[in-house]
Amino acid sequence: MQAHNQIKTFQLTRPDGEATDFVIKSTADIHEQMEANPDLIDHPHRHDYYTIIVVEKALGGVHVIDFKEYSLDQAAVHFVYPGQVHQFLSQSKPNGYVLNFSATFLMKNGISEELIDRVYLYNSYGDSPPMPVNDQQLSMLFGIIEQMKTYQQGDNYFRYEALGALLKLFIINISGACTLSHLNAEYESGSNQLIRDFKKLIRKNYKNTHKVQHYAAELSVSSDYLNRFVKEKTGKSAKDYIQDKLIIEAKRLLLFSEMSSKELAYELGFEEPSHFNSFFKKHSGQSPIAFRKAVREMV
Repeated sequence: MQAHNQIKTFQLTRPDGEATDFVIKSTADIHEQMEANPDLIDHPHRHDYYTIIVVEKALGGVHVIDFKEYSLDQAAVHFVYPGQVHQFLSQSKPNGYVLNFSATFLMKNGISEELIDRVYLYNSYGDSPPMPVNDQQLSMLFGIIEQMKTYQQGDNYFRYEALGALLKLFIINISGACTLSHLNAEYESGSNQLIRDFKKLIRKNYKNTHKVQHYAAELSVSSDYLNRFVKEKTGKSAKDYIQDKLIIEAKRLLLFSEMSSKELAYELGFEEPSHFNSFFKKHSGQSPIAFRKAVREMV
């Protein structure tokens, strides 16, 4: 079992250890390295950058993202956002690629983070299921990655601009290919700006306020309207979204820190530790300390 300070938060680096903003790796190479060195076997960890994993077939095993398990039962694209806790446990050698890139890389290349966020606009916090792709879609994505590899390994003066353009094309193709593509037109119409703004506010303010009315006031709508609108579009109420965010952040802190339940309660904006303990147990089925113990025993 790893001690908490051995549970990794990785920064983005090249194979030589130097910091970078964009890296492509072969999933087969990563798998072989882990087989050769058991110490490298994947443990729960998190990144301070984006990760996209593309695999071409069913592998057996699971991909755990923010404590939710997704079966590796088909060709798919897997998204991992900065800060998400994940663990990729395949039973067979995966043929595919891992793309790692920073928010800075997106900014420098004029790629809006909303282009990525649109894929999971309607999902709860921490809910990042793999997106199945068919043979034609997979071939197109692999073709773009092959072009990326050429620029990553070359010395073209504009290679980073080329990588940025190809990454944008790659994400656009994912958005069009994923199972949520039927929502794209509605997304582009601007009718869901309210949901996008609401989720941005939660990311910014979840520690300071847990009340729907506070978010509604910031968005210049009533609490009833916000709840109805979010429920209609996503199947969950505005209150559910706020609570989902709190639970995910609490679980991350329990795994990656040694904060006591009392410290966690105040960190997440609960007035009383007992309120936090009751809230956490209601939504996870365990007390905070029991959850920490159970998860660390699995690491």
